[in-house]
Parts: sequence; C-alpha cells; structure tokens
Amino acid sequence: MLLSQVNNARQLVELLSDDGFTRALTQAEDLVADVNDTLNRVERVEDEAGEAVKEANETLNAVDRRLDKVDRTINLLEAKIEAGFSLGFLVFAVNFYLAGDLLFAVSLAFMGLLGAGQLLVTVRNIPQVQKLRQAATFLVRRLAEDGPRDEGSAGRAGRGERRERR
Repeated sequence: MLLSQVNNARQLVELLSDDGFTRALTQAEDLVADVNDTLNRVERVEDEAGEAVKEANETLNAVDRRLDKVDRTINLLEAKIEAGFSLGFLVFAVNFYLAGDLLFAVSLAFMGLLGAGQLLVTVRNIPQVQKLRQAATFLVRRLAEDGPRDEGSAGRAGRGERRERR
C-alpha cells in the first residue's frame, strides 16, 4: 500500500515537472484572466446600457408631459373657438329677433345654446380657474375636517369650570 502511494506521488511529481503541463496550466490561468476581463467589460456595458435606458425613460416622461400640455392647450383653443361661434350665433339671433325674423332668430339661438356648453368647458379648463377650484376644494375639505363649533356649549363649559374651582 505504501509502495503504491509513493509511486503515485512520483508520477505526480513527474507530471508537474513536465513543460507541456506547465504550459497548459499557464494557458488555463491566462484564459481565466481573459474571461474575468471580458466579464468586467460586459458588466460595464450593462451598467452603461442601464443608465442609457434610465435617461431615455426620463426623456420620454418629459416628452409625455410636454405633449399633455400641448394637448390641453389645443383643447382649450378648440373650446374657445367653439364658444366664440356659439356667442356669435347668439348675437346674430338677437339681431334677427330685433329685425322681426323670429323663426331664424330661434334657430340661431338654438345653435348658439348647443355650443354654449363649450364656453363652460373653456372656463373650466383655464389654468387660473383650475387653481381657484383647487383652492376652493382645499378650503371646503379643511372646513369639513374642523366641523361646526357650538359657541354656546363652549361658553357653558367655561362657566362650569369656574364654578368647580370655587
């Protein structure tokens, strides 16, 4: 048994002293180093790609916000134009009514009233009006949270406290 272990150790020493084996080990180490370098480069590229995707996403979000703003502006302009036509129809209806053409005046007034809803949309979508609505909503909520206060009961409680102190 001891002889076979000594023989195995001798063969291992001969194998390790072989130049071909040493070159193979060196090449394997170089290959492992190259793989590590490649993996490091891949990780850097992945990180850069992740940053590029993040920047692209932020840019797309900014574009979406701008497009939403442009869309609201276009809708507001459309509503203003429609409201202007409606008011024009109403003015012409008054003119035809005063001229005595009742049927034509009624038809123009009807057309003016159909578009009058756009005037409400226009007023509702004006940014200043939206800010006023938000402020009014905030105040109503704040008042609802505070609730009504009964001044009479607060006064009675104060007098009750004074009596107990005496």
